[in-house]
Parts: sequence; structure tokens; C-alpha cells
Amino acid sequence: MSSSKYPSSFLAENRRQPAIIGMVVVTTLSLLVVLIRLYARGHLIHELGWDDLTIAVAQLVSWIVLGLSLMVIHYGSGQHLAALMNDPEALVHMYKWLVGAQLVYMFNMWLCRISGIAFYARLNQMPRFTLYLRISFAFVTAVYVAQTLIITLQCVPLAVLWGGAEGECMGSEIVFISTSVLTIVCDSLVLLLPMNIVFSLKAKLARKLVLALVLCVGVFAVVTSILRMVSMIVALQHPDDATWYFSVVMVWSATEISAAIIALSLPALRAFFGVLSRNRSTMHHSDSDNIGTIGLESIPLSAREPVSDGHDVHETTIDVDWGTSPSQETLWGVKDGEYGSHGR
Repeated sequence: MSSSKYPSSFLAENRRQPAIIGMVVVTTLSLLVVLIRLYARGHLIHELGWDDLTIAVAQLVSWIVLGLSLMVIHYGSGQHLAALMNDPEALVHMYKWLVGAQLVYMFNMWLCRISGIAFYARLNQMPRFTLYLRISFAFVTAVYVAQTLIITLQCVPLAVLWGGAEGECMGSEIVFISTSVLTIVCDSLVLLLPMNIVFSLKAKLARKLVLALVLCVGVFAVVTSILRMVSMIVALQHPDDATWYFSVVMVWSATEISAAIIALSLPALRAFFGVLSRNRSTMHHSDSDNIGTIGLESIPLSAREPVSDGHDVHETTIDVDWGTSPSQETLWGVKDGEYGSHGR
């Protein structure tokens, strides 16, 4: 492809700056959310769990993804392919950084899913639900390994991708679409897991729907996964100018990671603002009555009831806190007698 047949105005076009701004904004936003989460869980509640530590690592890795993505953009993503033909070395670097960004992105999303599974494990320790979580952990880990193999083995040798060797490739369509579909499947699986908790509550339908909404905010991550796949399809439909569309894919990748991190941290944000609200009420000498709340956490067994799980009798780990709990999972008020566990 020669650049001489294209007008200079076309060759000068680039979408790098908007892409950089978008990626930095969403990554910074998720960082702020995680910092609030860690403050709420560590300082206000004094109960950091594996889900908190895992999401913190995921946030750190997201900055590595951002750095790799910025290198992809630096070497040509967001510019027309014709404008890069006079600098083939830049294209080589771009594809190398792109592979690195893809691999770390896959690892980042795996960390987010593991954090979600750890969060659900802390909410409900019923044997059958624990089994579901273990199966889910094995599945998302197997998918992560499969995605990594697809990326690293898309060309044999991998240098074929940037023209550094001769060999065979499986095709960009297979690589991008297969990894994207697997991502959507895993995100949807983690999204559906809390339904076991929701339907184990003996509460009004409206309150169940509220809890489902809070626990299933991960739908935003699924939506961004779908939009990322759509942006990939658009890039694949324009192989003669794929670099022009790569920047959009990078933005959606960063947005997907940030959406997952934020979605998994929203319950902690509610606890943070709940504590602030209670402190404000105390400062104004509010005499409002305390309303019982459902505290979904592993706290003393005083409110646990034995339930049957198949052949054995187990105690639930979804607890009823009739006082004022600072738990990040205190989601609504409930009156005595409206709660019961039927976890399976």
C-alpha cells in the first residue's frame, strides 16, 4: 500500500489523543473507586478480604495494561495504515506491544473474575454454593489459559504476525472473536452467580430485585465486553486500515477492565457513604429509629439458622444483623420475620 495516492489531509488524521484521554480517565476513575473501597473495608470496617486484595492487584495490573496500550498507540494505533507504510519498523513495534497488551488484559480480566468469586464466597458459604464457586473458578481459569494460548499461538512462530518470520497464522477473525466470546461467557457466569444468594432470601420481591440490582451491576462489564467485541469486528472488516480502528479497541479494553473493577466495588461504596450518612446523623443528634438490616457477611452466628442442603443440615452464612452494621454488603432495611435462608 503506497501512501502517495492518499491526500495529505487523510494521512494526517489520527485518533490518538482522544483514545489516550479516554483510557487515562476510565483507569483513573477505577483507581479512585478502589481506593475508597480499600479505605471503607480496611479503615471503617476493619475487614479486608481476599476479594479486596485481589481487586487491588487487578487495579495495579490495569495500569500496566494502560502503559502497554499507550505504547500501541504511540507506534501507530489510531492512525491510518497508509500513513505508517513509510515507517515499517513502527508497525513491527506496534504489533509486539499489541500482543503484550492482549496478554496482560486477559490476566487482568481473570483477576477481576477471581475477585468476584471471592466476594460471593464471603457472602454465602453454603456447601452447594461453594461447589458452584469452585466450578466457576476452574472454568474461568481454564478460559484464561485457553485465551492465553490462542494469543501466543495465533501464529507459529509468533513473529509471523509482524513479518519477522515465515510461518502460518490462524487468522485474526478466529483470534479476536474467540477470545471475545470467551470473555463475555465468563463475565456472564460471574454475573449470574449471585442469583443463588438472592433467591435464598425470604423477603419481598421488590427487595430481592434491589439486591439483585446491586449484586449484578457486573452487567456493565458484560455490556462493555460486547462493545469491545463490536469494535474488534469493525476493525476486522477494514483490514486495509485496521490501525485506524485499533485505538477504539484499546479504549474499550481499558473501559471493560475499569467497568469490572468499579462494578465489583460498588457494594463497598454504599458502605462508605452509609457510614458518612450515619456520622452526619450523629452530629445532628438524630433520634431516628434504627432499622434492621440484612448484613451479608461472615459475622457472629447469633442470627444463623440451620437449613437443609440435601441430606445434611448446615448453618447459613448469610446473617441477619438487627443493629446498624457498617458492612459493605448492608443493602437495605428489613423487618423481623422477613428474612429466611433457603440456600442450596
